[in-house]
Amino acid sequence: MTDKSKDINSAGSKLPLLLIFLTVFIDLVGFGIIIPILPTFAEKFGADGLGVGLLLMSYSLMQFIFTPIWGRLSDNIGRRPVLLISLTASAIGYLIWGFAGSLSMLFVSRIVAGFGNANIAVAQAYIADITTAENRAKGMGLIGAAFGLGFVLGPAIGGLISHFAHGNVGPIGFVAAGFSLLDLILTALLLPEPKNRSQAGHERFVFDPGFYFKTLFDPKLRVPLAIFFISTFAFSNMEATLVLLTERWFNFNTADNSWMFTYIGFLIVLVQGGLIGRLSKKYGEKHLISIGCILVAAGLLLTPFTKQVFVLYGALALLAFGSGINNPSNQSILSKLASKEKVGGVLGVGQSVSTLGRILGPICGGAAFQYLGLASPYYIGASVMLIAFCLSLLLPASSDMS
Repeated sequence: MTDKSKDINSAGSKLPLLLIFLTVFIDLVGFGIIIPILPTFAEKFGADGLGVGLLLMSYSLMQFIFTPIWGRLSDNIGRRPVLLISLTASAIGYLIWGFAGSLSMLFVSRIVAGFGNANIAVAQAYIADITTAENRAKGMGLIGAAFGLGFVLGPAIGGLISHFAHGNVGPIGFVAAGFSLLDLILTALLLPEPKNRSQAGHERFVFDPGFYFKTLFDPKLRVPLAIFFISTFAFSNMEATLVLLTERWFNFNTADNSWMFTYIGFLIVLVQGGLIGRLSKKYGEKHLISIGCILVAAGLLLTPFTKQVFVLYGALALLAFGSGINNPSNQSILSKLASKEKVGGVLGVGQSVSTLGRILGPICGGAAFQYLGLASPYYIGASVMLIAFCLSLLLPASSDMS
């Protein structure tokens, strides 16, 4: 018989799944609201390109440190308490942003928010607890949907707030804090602790240096892991400096930049939600990764190529489509190459490597923008994506992994 407590369609599981969806969605909405306004807001307090990169890096660094800690802590004390702590931290981080009057306060805001928003491992572990093996993929798919929807709506919400606030970006922090507080209240009142808590946090994030090094240097895994790092690093070069570029070359205001990021997010979601499955069946992951690397490289090269807005949006479309097919294809191939009993741990290493790219990318992009010229982060990103393309040629074909 099917365990009704783990039936994803049962009434008892729908509300927890909805609340977990809401947690991840709000994390990404908060991230998406802030990203388009962060560079220009930081500049008002004296930040240069490198300072903006360090500000973006601080958030990702906290996620890199605390994602495995939250996941493993939730195995020991429970999913619900850790979610409540993390959501409280997120709300505080965004409130600090709303009241920020200096660059140091912006750093504190991003550090606290990154500490709180590092709860993805807990959300994944919760879904593992309340779903069976047969319907777990469907449950985990909700997290992907929440990521995509949050990344699309976050910048759009930020753009609307900026429009009605006449360019004042302080209220954006208060709105993001309000979303986190709403999720905190709903989680406190309605989210139950799973009856049968697994060790999903330990399985996904292994604190064994030997396991990390074995995974990183495994001949089957090191190529997709390297592509994971390079792709995130290149995208983060763009993400850290795009607003600075559009402000100088295209005279974009806060609302313009928010809608631009909404456009990027919408295209990525369109690819990952509607096209990637059919493309993967037709062409295979290896070919999609190669195509994705070339598209991202082309998009990065074209982004600073001219001051024509239609060319910019065309370049961003190439970048979004390339990223949209590259990342899920690489994650799929990584899971297939990992041994069955270590898939969770290997994917955890992949997430850590990707986060490391998100830490180093903004620093490199911001420093290059400041000291080497406005277009340099995009040329650096395009160059490393060509390296990723060469690496993708070494990946096995789908037929060789079956």
